[in-house]
Amino acid sequence: MQASSQVYRSEQELVDAFCSALGAQNTPWGELTLAREFGYERGRTDVVGLDSGGNILAFEAKLTRWRDALQQAYRNTCFAHLSYVVVPEETAQRAARSCHEFQRRAVGLCYLSQGSLVVRVGAVRQDPIAPWLSRVALAHVCEER
Repeated sequence: MQASSQVYRSEQELVDAFCSALGAQNTPWGELTLAREFGYERGRTDVVGLDSGGNILAFEAKLTRWRDALQQAYRNTCFAHLSYVVVPEETAQRAARSCHEFQRRAVGLCYLSQGSLVVRVGAVRQDPIAPWLSRVALAHVCEER
Protein backbone atom coordinates (compact mmCIF):
# COMPACT_ATOMS: atom_id res chain seq x y z
CA MET A 1 0.00 0.00 0.00
CA GLN A 2 1.23 3.45 -0.82
CA ALA A 3 1.45 5.96 2.01
CA SER A 4 -0.69 8.38 -0.01
CA SER A 5 -3.67 6.00 -0.28
CA GLN A 6 -6.92 7.52 0.93
CA VAL A 7 -8.56 5.82 3.90
CA TYR A 8 -12.35 5.88 3.89
CA ARG A 9 -14.24 5.50 7.16
CA SER A 10 -17.41 4.27 5.46
CA GLU A 11 -18.79 3.20 2.13
CA GLN A 12 -20.79 6.41 2.09
CA GLU A 13 -17.56 8.41 2.32
CA LEU A 14 -16.15 6.41 -0.60
CA VAL A 15 -19.31 7.01 -2.66
CA ASP A 16 -19.21 10.73 -1.87
CA ALA A 17 -15.55 10.98 -2.97
CA PHE A 18 -16.28 8.94 -6.10
CA CYS A 19 -19.22 11.14 -7.12
CA SER A 20 -17.14 14.26 -6.50
CA ALA A 21 -14.37 12.89 -8.71
CA LEU A 22 -16.85 12.08 -11.47
CA GLY A 23 -18.14 15.64 -11.40
CA ALA A 24 -14.71 17.27 -11.26
CA GLN A 25 -12.83 15.57 -14.08
CA ASN A 26 -13.11 14.10 -17.52
CA THR A 27 -14.21 10.52 -17.08
CA PRO A 28 -13.64 7.65 -19.50
CA TRP A 29 -17.40 7.84 -20.14
CA GLY A 30 -17.63 11.57 -20.74
CA GLU A 31 -20.02 13.70 -18.73
CA LEU A 32 -22.37 11.61 -16.62
CA THR A 33 -25.71 12.43 -15.06
CA LEU A 34 -25.70 10.66 -11.68
CA ALA A 35 -28.19 9.33 -9.19
CA ARG A 36 -27.56 7.44 -5.99
CA GLU A 37 -29.25 4.48 -4.40
CA PHE A 38 -31.19 2.85 -7.20
CA GLY A 39 -33.25 0.12 -5.58
CA TYR A 40 -34.79 -2.72 -7.53
CA GLU A 41 -36.06 -6.21 -6.75
CA ARG A 42 -32.61 -7.83 -6.71
CA GLY A 43 -30.75 -5.17 -4.78
CA ARG A 44 -29.70 -1.55 -4.39
CA THR A 45 -27.04 0.01 -6.59
CA ASP A 46 -24.86 2.70 -4.99
CA VAL A 47 -24.55 5.00 -8.03
CA VAL A 48 -26.22 4.95 -11.44
CA GLY A 49 -25.04 7.16 -14.28
CA LEU A 50 -26.27 8.09 -17.71
CA ASP A 51 -23.78 9.07 -20.42
CA SER A 52 -24.46 11.25 -23.45
CA GLY A 53 -24.98 8.18 -25.63
CA GLY A 54 -27.86 6.91 -23.48
CA ASN A 55 -25.83 4.16 -21.80
CA ILE A 56 -26.64 3.35 -18.20
CA LEU A 57 -23.66 2.76 -15.91
CA ALA A 58 -23.87 1.11 -12.50
CA PHE A 59 -21.28 1.48 -9.75
CA GLU A 60 -21.06 -0.75 -6.65
CA ALA A 61 -18.89 0.53 -3.81
CA LYS A 62 -17.27 -1.54 -1.06
CA LEU A 63 -14.41 -0.80 1.29
CA THR A 64 -12.90 -4.29 1.47
CA ARG A 65 -15.38 -6.95 0.28
CA TRP A 66 -14.61 -6.66 -3.41
CA ARG A 67 -15.96 -10.14 -4.20
CA ASP A 68 -19.37 -9.13 -2.83
CA ALA A 69 -19.20 -5.94 -4.92
CA LEU A 70 -18.26 -7.98 -8.00
CA GLN A 71 -21.32 -10.18 -7.58
CA GLN A 72 -23.55 -7.14 -7.07
CA ALA A 73 -22.03 -5.38 -10.09
CA TYR A 74 -22.59 -8.48 -12.19
CA ARG A 75 -26.22 -8.55 -11.05
CA ASN A 76 -26.51 -4.90 -12.13
CA THR A 77 -25.78 -5.88 -15.73
CA CYS A 78 -29.43 -6.89 -15.94
CA PHE A 79 -30.24 -3.17 -16.33
CA ALA A 80 -26.90 -1.41 -16.97
CA HIS A 81 -24.91 -1.28 -20.19
CA LEU A 82 -21.68 -0.98 -18.15
CA SER A 83 -21.15 -2.03 -14.55
CA TYR A 84 -18.21 -1.27 -12.24
CA VAL A 85 -16.88 -2.07 -8.80
CA VAL A 86 -15.55 0.96 -6.90
CA VAL A 87 -13.14 0.26 -4.03
CA PRO A 88 -10.27 2.02 -2.26
CA GLU A 89 -6.91 1.79 -4.01
CA GLU A 90 -5.46 -0.85 -1.67
CA THR A 91 -8.50 -3.08 -2.17
CA ALA A 92 -8.34 -2.53 -5.94
CA GLN A 93 -4.75 -3.75 -6.01
CA ARG A 94 -5.81 -6.99 -4.27
CA ALA A 95 -8.87 -7.40 -6.49
CA ALA A 96 -6.83 -6.82 -9.66
CA ARG A 97 -4.96 -10.06 -8.95
CA SER A 98 -8.25 -11.71 -9.92
CA CYS A 99 -8.89 -9.54 -12.98
CA HIS A 100 -9.99 -12.66 -14.86
CA GLU A 101 -13.05 -12.77 -12.59
CA PHE A 102 -13.97 -9.24 -13.64
CA GLN A 103 -13.33 -9.98 -17.30
CA ARG A 104 -15.38 -13.18 -17.16
CA ARG A 105 -18.37 -11.18 -15.91
CA ALA A 106 -17.65 -8.14 -18.17
CA VAL A 107 -17.53 -5.96 -15.02
CA GLY A 108 -15.02 -3.16 -14.52
CA LEU A 109 -12.89 -2.20 -11.52
CA CYS A 110 -12.02 1.35 -10.55
CA TYR A 111 -10.66 3.34 -7.64
CA LEU A 112 -9.61 6.83 -6.66
CA SER A 113 -5.97 7.79 -6.42
CA GLN A 114 -5.31 11.19 -4.90
CA GLY A 115 -8.81 12.28 -5.91
CA SER A 116 -8.54 11.10 -9.52
CA LEU A 117 -10.49 8.21 -11.00
CA VAL A 118 -8.46 5.22 -12.18
CA VAL A 119 -10.08 2.43 -14.20
CA ARG A 120 -8.04 -0.70 -13.46
CA VAL A 121 -10.23 -3.09 -15.48
CA GLY A 122 -12.62 -1.78 -18.12
CA ALA A 123 -16.18 -3.04 -18.27
CA VAL A 124 -17.50 -4.50 -21.51
CA ARG A 125 -20.59 -2.79 -22.87
CA GLN A 126 -23.55 -5.14 -23.12
CA ASP A 127 -27.22 -4.79 -23.85
CA PRO A 128 -29.13 -5.26 -20.58
CA ILE A 129 -31.20 -8.44 -20.35
CA ALA A 130 -34.04 -6.53 -18.64
CA PRO A 131 -34.69 -3.45 -20.82
CA TRP A 132 -37.79 -2.62 -18.79
CA LEU A 133 -35.56 -2.28 -15.70
CA SER A 134 -33.19 -0.07 -17.70
CA ARG A 135 -36.14 2.27 -18.29
CA VAL A 136 -36.84 2.33 -14.53
CA ALA A 137 -33.17 3.13 -13.83
CA LEU A 138 -33.25 5.86 -16.47
CA ALA A 139 -36.32 7.39 -14.82
CA HIS A 140 -34.52 7.30 -11.46
CA VAL A 141 -31.55 9.20 -12.90
CA CYS A 142 -33.85 11.76 -14.55
CA GLU A 143 -35.72 12.30 -11.26
CA GLU A 144 -32.46 13.06 -9.45
CA ARG A 145 -31.40 15.79 -11.90
